[in-house]
Amino acid sequence: MADRDLITGGIHATRIALKYACEDVLELWARRNHNSRLINHLETTARGFGIAVHHVEGKTLDKLYAGNHHQGIVLRRRIPRPVKLREFLDNVTALPDKPLILALDAIQDPRNFGACLRVSDGAGVDAVVHTRDKSVRLTNAVAKAASGAIDTVPLVTVVNLAAALAELQEAGIWVTGATSDSDGELYGSDLTGAQALVLGNEGEGLRRLTRVRCDHLVRIPLHGKLESLNVVSAAAICLFEARRQRSRF
Repeated sequence: MADRDLITGGIHATRIALKYACEDVLELWARRNHNSRLINHLETTARGFGIAVHHVEGKTLDKLYAGNHHQGIVLRRRIPRPVKLREFLDNVTALPDKPLILALDAIQDPRNFGACLRVSDGAGVDAVVHTRDKSVRLTNAVAKAASGAIDTVPLVTVVNLAAALAELQEAGIWVTGATSDSDGELYGSDLTGAQALVLGNEGEGLRRLTRVRCDHLVRIPLHGKLESLNVVSAAAICLFEARRQRSRF
């Protein structure tokens, strides 16, 4: 098994992989003697693409998936090809609407990163920009938390986030950073135009160079005693607020 292969599991993630990235799926394992109509359908789909299907005991699936939440099906696959920023920008005019982008500044928890991808899919984000260094890589844990979103959300990997944000701005995309100490509130900001929403990591938030590159800084108003939200919660609030504003036009 290659070091760069991913092991993912679950009916939903397997269905998404076979639908959107069948060329990356290398082999599939299903629980022996299962009676699932859904798994039967996935097996048939995989074989139709020439993908090897194996039947194994449940404990083998547990070992492959590092847990027992695989729903009786596990697959081995290649890591999705990252999109270059210039490639994304060259095609941005072909998007049906003004682009909505999530930029993640050095996110280090794989579950947070994967969950941000899942939220991004739900919000219809056109790309997720993330840093190559000082960030979590695309791992089994990320894929598990993303629940299929690694195949539905374009991932743009960059070396320098501040420089990438400058390229987005040159392309006419506004850059809005979320930070707890801003005077401006999220709900008073205009997010209807071409927009990149930037969120910082779990400990430090936005780094200095990222922060100064933003066109605007906003905060999510909180009404309890804690000063900030988990990055996944913040991403969901910001992205769906942008979607809510856009739905009015």
